[in-house]
Amino acid sequence: MMRQAPFFLLLALACSCAAARAETPAANPAPESENGRYSMSPVANGVLRLDTRTGQVSLCRQKSETWVCETAADDRAAYEKEIARLQEKNASLQAQLGKPGGDIKLPSDAELDRVMKFFENVFRRFIGMIEGLQRENEQKRS
Repeated sequence: MMRQAPFFLLLALACSCAAARAETPAANPAPESENGRYSMSPVANGVLRLDTRTGQVSLCRQKSETWVCETAADDRAAYEKEIARLQEKNASLQAQLGKPGGDIKLPSDAELDRVMKFFENVFRRFIGMIEGLQRENEQKRS
């Protein structure tokens, strides 16, 4: 039993340290200037800087005597812009559909008769072509 006491004491101490460490960032948020906000990665032309809070990527390189960081092209920003444009267009189209008086205009009887006459003529000509081809085929056989 005496041997287990130091083990339990160490276990309790480790748990309390872990709990205190987990609570520290939430209780004391890191200031803007604190190290760790930016992650740097060397590249051929300089250094890529990642802002770990905003996700913005910049290419930093030395120009003359100073270092200059320029925002890198971000496909995500282009995608978000396109998504916003499509959402706006979708809302506009839905508003148009919801407007009163947006009923479908059906054709009149006269327009319907004219269309039916056209298809009737097309069908008759098609049948006439088939009958003509059948007569030619029978004459070739005879």
